[in-house]
Amino acid sequence: MPLYPLGISRSRDVPCVPKQAAGSVDMRWSLAGELACALIDAPHGAIQPMLHAAALEAIHRRICVLPVQFGMALRDEAEIHSVLEKRSRELLENLDRLDRTCEMALRIARTNPPKTRTAAAAKPQSPLDYIEERRSHYRRLDGGEERERSIVRQFVERLHGCYRQWRKLQSSPSHPIRMAFLVEQDRATAFRSRLEKTCETYREGRCVILGPWPPYSFV
Repeated sequence: MPLYPLGISRSRDVPCVPKQAAGSVDMRWSLAGELACALIDAPHGAIQPMLHAAALEAIHRRICVLPVQFGMALRDEAEIHSVLEKRSRELLENLDRLDRTCEMALRIARTNPPKTRTAAAAKPQSPLDYIEERRSHYRRLDGGEERERSIVRQFVERLHGCYRQWRKLQSSPSHPIRMAFLVEQDRATAFRSRLEKTCETYREGRCVILGPWPPYSFV
């Protein structure tokens, strides 16, 4: 029967997480030296994403946990122990680095995103017209990338001192800019307040603040 890992923590912290904390998910721990893996037995496939996230967040509220990618399946506990043993140093270092932290996420709407030329809309062109059209297209993309860097820099600078780390997450020109901030748990409320004030000064589109949740983007 496959095992679906939720997250990895220190063995010594496991007693701090009561079994009922995972809600309707039948979660248990598999211990391997200093490390422990929270997992579920799911004979019919992985649990629903929202249940997976809720169980992981319940652990995170009590102890430091490194989230495991949703849907990953391992054969048995021997394979889990093998993974933990091979990567024990790296995992313990990450647990030390992320202890007492959470992730706050930000989505920043783009205004007038660069338009892409579709084959259906394309009209017959001369070679020179085509080259000029492509040149204009890439100028728009370059301008959009520079504007994006400026927006990201604005938020990073105004929030300086309120977070440990930040990352710009992968996105496309037609989707919102995505950022993640690693924040100390006891400063999450203050960080959110500062972020909300910063978002109020952004007049070009809508900002959406998400979190706090486990530090998915920093593992």
